[in-house]
Amino acid sequence: MNMLIRFFIMTSLLKKQLKLQNSSEKLTTEMLSAPIARQYRVLPHDMGFRDHLPNYRYLSFIELNITRWLMTCVHQKGIKPLNWVIAMQEMVYLKEIKFLDKMTVSSELVGWDKKYIYFETRFFVKSQLMGVGMTKFLLKDKHGNKCMPEVLDMADEQLSDVITSWNKHQVAVKSESR
Repeated sequence: MNMLIRFFIMTSLLKKQLKLQNSSEKLTTEMLSAPIARQYRVLPHDMGFRDHLPNYRYLSFIELNITRWLMTCVHQKGIKPLNWVIAMQEMVYLKEIKFLDKMTVSSELVGWDKKYIYFETRFFVKSQLMGVGMTKFLLKDKHGNKCMPEVLDMADEQLSDVITSWNKHQVAVKSESR
């Protein structure tokens, strides 16, 4: 099964689960920052030609977790579905993930500002940390209009030193490319 099939299975199962839950008006910090942890088996279609999980597959697993988080938040808040667009993403690869490894992908909200939401995702095989990813994204409504994080009750700004330095790096890269 490819990543698209995994996506449709995950979303349909999540929709069924969410129908059974009541939605509330206010999202708490605990609800927003609860880690999304999912387990996956590395199958043949996930493999690259170097006999390990290729770089682009890590990013696909991150997308599955963030989509799950966003669908849950939108349901809890009782608002219309939102889309998200990646503004920046970075991976640190510590060890190779091999064929048939059972990995746990754990994503967690680590901050937000007036425009973006920031996630950290950790990849584990057994209890060994294999990689860490950072994702910065913005929300959009169904018409493509930008939505501020406030729509999910993320008021003010909540940024760590890591996010601040990461953003400074992005600004520096953008200024050099002009």
